[in-house]
Amino acid sequence: MSEPVDAVDVRFERADASHVDVLAPLMRGFYAYEHLPWDEAAARGGLGMILADASLGQVWLMRTEEGWAGYFVLAFSFSLEFRGRFGFLDELYLRDDHRGRGLGRRAVDHAAEVCLGLGIRALRLEVTCDNAAARGFYARLGFQDHGRDLLTRWVD
Repeated sequence: MSEPVDAVDVRFERADASHVDVLAPLMRGFYAYEHLPWDEAAARGGLGMILADASLGQVWLMRTEEGWAGYFVLAFSFSLEFRGRFGFLDELYLRDDHRGRGLGRRAVDHAAEVCLGLGIRALRLEVTCDNAAARGFYARLGFQDHGRDLLTRWVD
């Protein structure tokens, strides 16, 4: 049975280069959960870039009394439509044993607070079209579907 949200004490810790060995296994868990191809060297390279350049974004770890619960990546981008710089919740992952305890909501709230503190007015994210549970979760937190798909073209 899940603990009440109030019963879970979570601490958010902004990651730096010393956390790469903590983050890599959590990222591997996220990629497995989302059925994404895992490339450890590429993941560590990307972490190195964002951790070394605050203009790209921030990585946050979540810790409970049981240990590392998960992480999220808040990347920064720019859009005239969204009134300038916006936050992009690129990855949000909770270990299996920490799900259903209110930590996902608290992570999103923390990301929103970080954005507000930086003068950023919009927080966006990507969710798989067929993941009804995630779509419902984010809708309950105030995210809106703009009826558009995010498309990607690799240019290298």
